Amino acid sequence: MSNTGWKEDLARDLEAYTLGEVPSAFEMLRAPTIEHWSTEVRPLGKEYKLVVHGEARKHPDYQDGETITTAAVHWFDRKGLFVRTAHRLYVLGEQRGDEIGVDGIDSE
Repeated sequence: MSNTGWKEDLARDLEAYTLGEVPSAFEMLRAPTIEHWSTEVRPLGKEYKLVVHGEARKHPDYQDGETITTAAVHWFDRKGLFVRTAHRLYVLGEQRGDEIGVDGIDSE
């Protein structure tokens, strides 16, 4: 992904993911990883955005182990292997274990 033409890069990647493609092994190897991650939906004006936060690994702007929150997620891999924001691909490591499963929701 280049810094110039990021919109074109994003559009190309989203189209590829829609067609069932995944990032190459090289792209996944180069991408930073987020460990012990969780998701959050945050308000963005009158809309909402999905973000991922957790511990950074191999991120060019953060120390390993530093807690980060991504920009708005444009693609969340259905197998939970990666997410794509406007400017970056992130590999998802181990998910934080505090998620509430469907069986844990009180619907009464």
